[in-house]
Amino acid sequence: MSRQHQIAIDMIDARFLAFARGESSDSLHAETSMAIEMAYSLGAISDAEHRHYVARRKRIIEREHDEFMARMSRSA
Repeated sequence: MSRQHQIAIDMIDARFLAFARGESSDSLHAETSMAIEMAYSLGAISDAEHRHYVARRKRIIEREHDEFMARMSRSA
């Protein structure tokens, strides 16, 4: 594993750790997306890693949406 690859993985994983701690904001979502796309465009992560991280972020977005909708239906 190259140093560039390790830096990219660490940068992306740090953002996913923030999600795991329960943090969520527009900024965190944007940072995560930017970290993934920058690492991919610079060739620091592979196609498979890119697909994995994009799918992982999508699952977080879907989960947050489902939780929001559940809260909204309870308050209605």
